[in-house]
Amino acid sequence: MASITNNAFAQDGNGLGPRTQIINIAKTNITKAELQTMSTALQQAGHTVVAIDGFTLDEQADNIQVAIQGGVTYVADSSDALGVTGAATTVLADFDQVKSA
Repeated sequence: MASITNNAFAQDGNGLGPRTQIINIAKTNITKAELQTMSTALQQAGHTVVAIDGFTLDEQADNIQVAIQGGVTYVADSSDALGVTGAATTVLADFDQVKSA
């Protein structure tokens, strides 16, 4: 059985960095060009795109999840999100490991 010694402590954490948000991008048949436009918009807003899940090479994906890092809080957008007509975003998770306790 594992134990915590007197020089260790338990705390919240996930190894992702100080602030990571997971967002969902919804739009019918997201193309590679649209994904590039959205990724560029995120970067220009101060986010670092660290992972993308759900994109299909045949451009049939209707939902893509993107992990972004940085101190800027992403705000969900329900219409024409990230510069793409018909796209909408939601925040699925927010791991803020620098907020005060």
